[in-house]
Amino acid sequence: MLKRVGLIMGAVLLSIVLLGYVFRLPLLQWAVAPQLEKAGVTLSCLDFSLTSKLNVYIQKACLSYKNQELVVEGVTANTRHVEIKHAALNVNPLPQSNKVSSPATILDLALPKTRPTIAVEHLTINSAFLKRPLMLNITEPTLNQFVVSGHLNASATLYNNKVQGQLKINDGSLKQLLKTDNELLSGLSFNAAQAFSFNGVEASLTGDLQTQYDYKIQSCDITNSSKGVLSATYNLNSQKLDIDPSQLKNNVTISNNCQSLIPESSYKSFAIKQLPLNWQWALAKPINFAHNNLTLPLITLKSAVQAKQNIDITVTDTFINTAAPLQSARIQLKVQLHTDEIDAITLSAQLKNAQLSGNYDITLTALPEFLPAEANNIKAHGDFTLTQLVDSKPVGKVSTTFSFDKAVAYGTTINTYTGKLVASMSEKLDASVVLKSEFKGAQYEEYKLTGINNTLSARANLGVGELFAHLNANTQINTLTSPNVDLNTINVTSTGLQSRALKASHHVFVNGVELVANHHVSKVAHPFEVIIPQQSVLSLNSLVSQFEPLAQLTQGEFGGRISGDVNLQKANFNLTIDDTSALYNDYLVNQFRAQLSGQYDSGQLNVEPTTFNLNELRAGAVVNNINGKIKVVNNSAQAFDISGNVFDGVFELDKYTLLKSQQTANVTFKDIDASKLITLDDKSGITLTGRLKGWLPLHFSDSGVEVTNGNLLNQGEGKLIISNNTAFDSVMQQQQELQPVLSLLKNLDIQKLNSTVALNSDGWLYLGVNLQGFNEPQQQQVNFNYNHEENVFTLLRALRLSDEITQKVEQQYSQKGN
Repeated sequence: MLKRVGLIMGAVLLSIVLLGYVFRLPLLQWAVAPQLEKAGVTLSCLDFSLTSKLNVYIQKACLSYKNQELVVEGVTANTRHVEIKHAALNVNPLPQSNKVSSPATILDLALPKTRPTIAVEHLTINSAFLKRPLMLNITEPTLNQFVVSGHLNASATLYNNKVQGQLKINDGSLKQLLKTDNELLSGLSFNAAQAFSFNGVEASLTGDLQTQYDYKIQSCDITNSSKGVLSATYNLNSQKLDIDPSQLKNNVTISNNCQSLIPESSYKSFAIKQLPLNWQWALAKPINFAHNNLTLPLITLKSAVQAKQNIDITVTDTFINTAAPLQSARIQLKVQLHTDEIDAITLSAQLKNAQLSGNYDITLTALPEFLPAEANNIKAHGDFTLTQLVDSKPVGKVSTTFSFDKAVAYGTTINTYTGKLVASMSEKLDASVVLKSEFKGAQYEEYKLTGINNTLSARANLGVGELFAHLNANTQINTLTSPNVDLNTINVTSTGLQSRALKASHHVFVNGVELVANHHVSKVAHPFEVIIPQQSVLSLNSLVSQFEPLAQLTQGEFGGRISGDVNLQKANFNLTIDDTSALYNDYLVNQFRAQLSGQYDSGQLNVEPTTFNLNELRAGAVVNNINGKIKVVNNSAQAFDISGNVFDGVFELDKYTLLKSQQTANVTFKDIDASKLITLDDKSGITLTGRLKGWLPLHFSDSGVEVTNGNLLNQGEGKLIISNNTAFDSVMQQQQELQPVLSLLKNLDIQKLNSTVALNSDGWLYLGVNLQGFNEPQQQQVNFNYNHEENVFTLLRALRLSDEITQKVEQQYSQKGN
């Protein structure tokens, strides 16, 4: 009975064991899967068995955790060793979750003192970021010490509170594995041997790095090489990344072929000389990145020691928030440059809160040779402040002061120049530019200016709509000298409006002469207008004296208006001269009046015939009530139909062309009072009465004025009386034989007077006189021929009129002074 019961129980137990082995997989999944799911791990497949050596052999196991999939095959496990033939890990994007992740904590690994060692013969990692699977082999030669080989070479050691090890990687591995089409990375090559450590909260790397980056722009090769120790740490909780590249030595080499990128031009050789081919740069302090904030405390870039150029660029206190880089950027920049051609350039700038500010200094011994100008001892310094850079509508102010000792350009020489430029922009987009210039002198060919001060300003709103720029300028020049004229105290005040065309107005004072010029410049026309306000002619004396030192204006006014088009070379003008008097040596012109109207067209000046009046001309003889006409035809000026009163008679001049060296003018006269023409001295004892007429052909040439074939005739009867004339009495005493004839002239009734007139250019007057008359006391008819020679220029200067002229001028000046 007992034996039978034992057999039955043995059979039941064996059946249970057999059933448990047969249904081992469902039973294990039923028991283990719920526990794994509590940890977020899903067991989707499992197939294992026991070997004859009582090893557990897992043919296949499938696990997933947060969308990451792991499949292992061919696992042999016992109490001493676990060997995995094949493992495949699919790295997928993590699922999105609204749960707040808990902070990382320091590792607290419960590492058993004894356990089976692990080896993975083939680990395949697949990811969308890899262009081919990552193949690895993992061994554990010593407990908790792992060695990784394959596409990556590394070693790692597990501790209770950290994981640390060594990692070796190069560009070849990454380029084969990482999926990237970025051509910028094609020139990157590196080798890195890094020691790493991770304690559950912070990961760190440190080790040797040797890298080279080759970049090409057309035919220009640029190479950056870095070598040294690189360190980095990353904190999972603070998400702060610290990188310390301070022990890296970095060099940049630019090939000579890069010079071909500079366009062929006059400045190419200069630019090549300023460009160093070897550079050194460094990140001398650690870089950190946390919460989208990047901080770079110090960056330096210098030309290599062996370079002829000395360039030093330092960037400090750099801060950028990658979420809003432009708005958050903060940076300080300092640049120093020195080359053979550039004495010094320094720039200091800082960017903070979207505001850029700084200052600069530039010093040059001379301008570069490629510029079309020469200058020496050039200096410039200034400062700037710009805000709202993000909106592409900068607001701020730029100020610069520059100077040089001497400059020569396009035939113009400028000496001792100082200028200051101030430009500003408001939030309403109101732009303003002011340039103040001052230089000691300037010269162009034979034209020389001294004491020049100029202020030019422009204002405009750069907002929506048509652009209108308001221009203002003020120019002061102490002197302007030229071969023809010298000007003093020039002051020009200008205003203008620039839109599609330029409208400008200039208020000018030159040597006290005032005028206003208006013009309108466009693409198709350039109309202008010059207004000369009515003003005293005395302001013209400084100009007149340069052409005729003996000439002087004493009173009067002038004014006018000129209008036309510069492009067409055409203009109309009106000029008024009123009540103007002038003194020339011993000659006085009194109260001249004229109104001139004319046109200028393509180099030809024409003035319509107009009447002029001259109240008085004193030139030894007094000429009154002179009237005539003036005209200009194709640049040839002519006075004609001139008439006036002289010696109580009337004269007429047919025409006289100004500035024409060879010409003839005919003067006729009549009703001339003989007593005023002949009598030189009231005490001479000679009296002549009667009226005369005649004509004088005036021949003008380069040598002067001549009269040939002139004639003088009497009008009606006259009278000649000679009494108590010393010269006449002396002749009668010395030539007794002429006494009967000469005595007839003492009391002669003139019936006829006829005289030829000739005048040489040197002033000598020749008269051939035929005098016919009757001596009443002696009842004797007289026919007298007489030749007379005298320098008429000397005669006119002797007529005591110069004193009268001087007194009159002094009287006029005295009245104006009072």
